[in-house]
Amino acid sequence: MKLDIVVPVSPHEPLSLVEKSFESLSQLERGNLNVRMTYVIDVSGKDPRVEFLQSKNVNIIARPSRRGRRAGAINDALDSICETDYLAFFDVDSRPERDFLIECTKALRDDVVIASAPRYVTNPEASVTARIVSAEYDMMSDLYRLLERCDGFKQFNGLIGVLDARIFADRRLNEDATCEDADMTQQLYLEGKTAAFVDTTHVGEQSPISIRDYYRQRARWLAGAYEGLRNFSKFKRAKIPMSGKITWFSAMIIPFFISLFSPLVILYGIRLWQLSGDARDFAIKLFGLIMHAWILQICGLAVLYAQLFNRSIKWKEMHRSNV
Repeated sequence: MKLDIVVPVSPHEPLSLVEKSFESLSQLERGNLNVRMTYVIDVSGKDPRVEFLQSKNVNIIARPSRRGRRAGAINDALDSICETDYLAFFDVDSRPERDFLIECTKALRDDVVIASAPRYVTNPEASVTARIVSAEYDMMSDLYRLLERCDGFKQFNGLIGVLDARIFADRRLNEDATCEDADMTQQLYLEGKTAAFVDTTHVGEQSPISIRDYYRQRARWLAGAYEGLRNFSKFKRAKIPMSGKITWFSAMIIPFFISLFSPLVILYGIRLWQLSGDARDFAIKLFGLIMHAWILQICGLAVLYAQLFNRSIKWKEMHRSNV
């Protein structure tokens, strides 16, 4: 069986991060999978990242244009891949565990076309913001375990995971969507497909370091949720389980009223204590998650304001840690 890994790399990503990405992905267990890697790098002239990868056993697509940003980069990779059984999408900061490909591939079947695993933050010590996001990821993993049991709607940010390549036989990512991953996931669910949350492995990724980067990232994500609400009538008519419809609608609408649910963070306190290193870490995460709800509320209001006055939520580069 053939599996193609695709890693889009935007212009601001440093060489050191590309080196760490290649090292991490090269160590993945492959089992009986024939794995190939494609890096899609947005360049402007001579690029040391391309030169580094040229000495490795990978395919390289150097894009002089940023058409469609991440969605466009993945589409260019899909156009260059002739025949494969599975696709795995990673970002340059993705750090999957060694068994990630094998465990996620095993979860795919006729109706399950994308599989991924719990996220964890690779740079939690970089800032208080990163530590709060780390707590959020823990909470979201617990929520996804519940959604897996009740056949609820599950969306994996960036489509980070393993996908059945057949879903791209006659389609590509929407380069005009604010969040191409959300758009694609909803298309799949409307077609009666679903996603699997694989709890036997993990994948790490970087958290925003500053409040500004965090705010910009979440505002863009909520703009994607707003766009998703346009599918309300389609989900209402779709022949999918009611649990999928309810959890989809909740995922799209609750972020715009998330401050109302901030007191519920206290109920998560016992679990959060189990996941914390000490009392100080627990306090930062607990009160950080409450603050997190209010920041999301502000993001939601900003998105609604932008929609009201026909303004766009612009994509911004995020500062990286060197991990």
